[in-house]
Amino acid sequence: MTEQEEKFCNLCGESCHPSGVNRWGPWSSEYNHGLLDAKVVGGYHSNHLFDMNQYTFSFCEPCLRKLFIQCKIKPRINNMNFPLVLNGKSPMIECDEFPWELDQEAWEYRMWEDSGGFHQAFLNKKCNQKKDCPNKAVYTVLFSENLFSEEACCEEHKIKRKNTVNARFVPFISDTLKPFL
Repeated sequence: MTEQEEKFCNLCGESCHPSGVNRWGPWSSEYNHGLLDAKVVGGYHSNHLFDMNQYTFSFCEPCLRKLFIQCKIKPRINNMNFPLVLNGKSPMIECDEFPWELDQEAWEYRMWEDSGGFHQAFLNKKCNQKKDCPNKAVYTVLFSENLFSEEACCEEHKIKRKNTVNARFVPFISDTLKPFL
């Protein structure tokens, strides 16, 4: 595999190689993400892009999200056969297209997770399967007898875990009880 040439966003000037920290720790991608080397040519009667001039640009994913939020007509979103996980749930969507509002809600949940909201809700003994759920955590997801997650949920947001071997719900195990397990 060859290393990809690093691209930079024309809007913010930042790298299109995403990196950061989320609830699983630091991460970085070796690949560019976003709208890369897009090309548009101005038309004959255009007052904005000059006729026969080709404009080439790149937008990173954060800038694309900001642009989408500003759009009066939101982008059409198609699920590319990957399951959409929204607040801990993977809704069955009959068609490949789903509403912008679901995508935006899932993105807001991811940002809440990555900014520490997921972990803080666990520490506060609250459900963290939905952003800012006010309900008390009733369950913890246990992966094995010695490995549990910080996934905490209330009765309302308890979901059936699919494709996770040996994961099960047990009565809530708080951070203060971890050392005794």
